[in-house]
Amino acid sequence: MFSTQAAYAAPLILLAETRQADRDKALALADATHREELAAHQEKLLEANTTLTEQVERLSEEIRKLTGDIHRRIVDS
Repeated sequence: MFSTQAAYAAPLILLAETRQADRDKALALADATHREELAAHQEKLLEANTTLTEQVERLSEEIRKLTGDIHRRIVDS
């Protein structure tokens, strides 16, 4: 009786293990893809941040120059 049960149970157990392994593999692949997408998005955000920081620096320098020009014109007049 036990060997009959084992004969039916063993293939079902192996099938369940195979399906679980397939699910684990699919989840690992999806996770790796997601991590790659996040890394690419993060790189784009860092580049945008760098560009914005450079623009802010240029604009701040322009403001300093204009403020200095205005100050000199007021003091000279």
